[in-house]
Amino acid sequence: MTLPTSEAYQQFSQQGDPLADAVISALMQGGRRGGDLFSQVQQLAKQEGGIYKTLMDQISHVPSWADTQAMRKGQELFLRCAPLSIASFVLGSLLVTYTPPGSAKVLLHTGRLRQDVVRRLFETSTMVHAVMQPGALEVGAPGHQAIIRVRLLHAMVRYHVMTRAQWPSDELGSPINQQQMGLTSLGFSSLLINSMRSLGVVIPEDEARSYQLLWRYGNYLQGVNLSLLPDTLEDEAHLYELFQRTLMTPDDNSRTLVAAVHQGLAWQSPFFLPQGALEAISRRLLGSKLADKLAIRRHPLWAMVIAVAAGLHKATALRYRIPGWRDMEVRAGARYFTYLVNKGLKGKPADYALKTST
Repeated sequence: MTLPTSEAYQQFSQQGDPLADAVISALMQGGRRGGDLFSQVQQLAKQEGGIYKTLMDQISHVPSWADTQAMRKGQELFLRCAPLSIASFVLGSLLVTYTPPGSAKVLLHTGRLRQDVVRRLFETSTMVHAVMQPGALEVGAPGHQAIIRVRLLHAMVRYHVMTRAQWPSDELGSPINQQQMGLTSLGFSSLLINSMRSLGVVIPEDEARSYQLLWRYGNYLQGVNLSLLPDTLEDEAHLYELFQRTLMTPDDNSRTLVAAVHQGLAWQSPFFLPQGALEAISRRLLGSKLADKLAIRRHPLWAMVIAVAAGLHKATALRYRIPGWRDMEVRAGARYFTYLVNKGLKGKPADYALKTST
């Protein structure tokens, strides 16, 4: 894959998700503000057609490269190592998404991450959990619908920010723009694979390719431009280098959000670890240079403990030679992830609705 040209890349900073944005604009102009956005779009697509049907047609069309059966090994990879997969996502990938100043400012604008860190993270995990189920990305399946609900939520956030706030587009680009969405896409894909390996997970190449395909399609459904969705892990690495040079410039807002995660999750589910241990894990996953920019403190003793644990986990990979062991871990991981999400949401399902501090 060829990286976007410099001109195209710059244009992505001012571009959100044109189709979803048009849908939300139409909903707002029609006075439809509350309720399940996706259900409304489905109904209006049947009743009125137009932009609503255009979106439904797009998300119902499966690209030739999106072989959902080929994604199963990737789903099983996440589940068989669920505790480490979740740690890689929450303490690694998620923090990377806070590094663009525009992304951090949007999250602080909604206010909820600082106010209710644990709830917000479990709501995010609901989509990931849905995507990891067998057949999740078949058209109309729960994982497919969860992704579209998040896509519409992001479009609603863009609408809210642009209509109610004096957003500095020249400085920060559009809120939740294509550049930021592209970086987030890597957080779900290759960055998470790298983090899992850093924690001692042995990942065969076929599982890595399957996992990358899973999220390439998932992020395509999220409205990310295909030119920001490489078809190989190698090309994703090149794209990440571009983001590091041009987009990942954390500011005080970024550091506030990262601190909120570590403070909010200290001794909480799913890790039940002190803040120092969480920070040490993040430093291992992000690397010292980025961790320093995010003001994540050093904890030499915890870093040593985590390094030893990662080494032991890697050394025990021989267990997969035992017939049936891998499948057993996948089933156990699926049950654990389901229990974790249900417990974290405390009986109140994620509704993918916009909630702000204002």
